[in-house]
Amino acid sequence: MQKNGVKIVPRQKRLEAKAIKRILDATTREVVGWLYEWNTGEQLPRWKDGRRENVIYE
Repeated sequence: MQKNGVKIVPRQKRLEAKAIKRILDATTREVVGWLYEWNTGEQLPRWKDGRRENVIYE
């Protein structure tokens, strides 16, 4: 589809996701969440007990 000569790509709905990495506390190495990749290609974190700083993606 085009609008004013610009190709418009319809936005996909997020239907399913899979965990692709664990998110670890950089100090304790405790799992504090998981990084998920959606069918749209988006990558979003899922935190166990709220967002953390100073983390490692493994």
